[in-house]
Amino acid sequence: MSIIIAVLIFGLIVVIHEFGHFIIARKCGVLVEEFAIGMGPILFSRQRNDTLYSLRLFPIGGFCKMLGEDAESGDKRAFNNKTLGRRAIILAFGAIMNMFLAFVIFLGFAVFNGFTTAAVREVVPDTPVDKAGLIAGDKIVKLNGTAIYIFEDLSVELALCDGTAMDMMYVRNGRRYDTEITPYLTPDGGYKLGFYPESKVGFFAAADSGFKRASVLECLFTPVYKIMFYIRLTIVSIIKLIMRQISLQTMSGPIGMIAAINESYTETIKQGVWITILNMINLCAILSANLGVVNLLPLPALDGGRLVFVLLEWFRGKPVPVEKEGLVHFVGFVLLMIFAVFIAYNDILKLIKPV
Repeated sequence: MSIIIAVLIFGLIVVIHEFGHFIIARKCGVLVEEFAIGMGPILFSRQRNDTLYSLRLFPIGGFCKMLGEDAESGDKRAFNNKTLGRRAIILAFGAIMNMFLAFVIFLGFAVFNGFTTAAVREVVPDTPVDKAGLIAGDKIVKLNGTAIYIFEDLSVELALCDGTAMDMMYVRNGRRYDTEITPYLTPDGGYKLGFYPESKVGFFAAADSGFKRASVLECLFTPVYKIMFYIRLTIVSIIKLIMRQISLQTMSGPIGMIAAINESYTETIKQGVWITILNMINLCAILSANLGVVNLLPLPALDGGRLVFVLLEWFRGKPVPVEKEGLVHFVGFVLLMIFAVFIAYNDILKLIKPV
């Protein structure tokens, strides 16, 4: 069951991404030769105008093949003959659509369910927050120089801390206060400040005794803050990986994702089908936001790598020959495939249990 769910989630994310390229390419007058869902041999196809729409055997990935994307073409509808601005927006719109999908899902959760804030609902006695003088209603807005918009921001800062004193800024009755606080170590090895966060029910959610109802603006901004959070988390993780502060062993590919989906499914199905569905939808939003960020990294074969060549053309005043750019992306693709094999091998090792 988890494999089916994983295929549906990855399929939706990829289709949305490629549809972003497709729709903007069409709007910019670029000839799309093929829009494919899946990879490998064609199972079903239909030619409509100048575009072949196909469904392929393997339900992973997909692509939007544009005329003049990887080879020179004299056709005015070719990608390589469009302006720098149009090429840039076509390349970027796949990631933008992934962000949009994440926004819509997060918005649905915020409006119809609710969310947890970084405000204090209840202080635990004799904890760092209590000793620092915070009270119920105070909202933490900065921790160690990092802006805090949602509870997830606070959680990550605590996960990354080493237990030393941290600068904190909080708001009480519209006024900002600064203090210093030292988180305490819990038995499970994590750090906490010592308070229960405030949760709010969505604007259209059923009334829940003891919880405040979120305003329309709060429901609109929370999805934005969540996307900002996952963008920052992805970038920070990549930087720490490059600086060898975290190991490659911590990374996961599709196999690891399926294992994570299976674990999440197994745990939530005990609480009911509806809870499981919501959890899978939320996971879809997280993965979509992450894919959007990763795809814009300035690496060959990724949209971000192609955008680098657009910027390079803008600086040089002339384009890099398409054949040379294609070679760079081909080499980059090969390296990415090798890296993917390594990650897959790593995922398999994680799944192997000692007997």
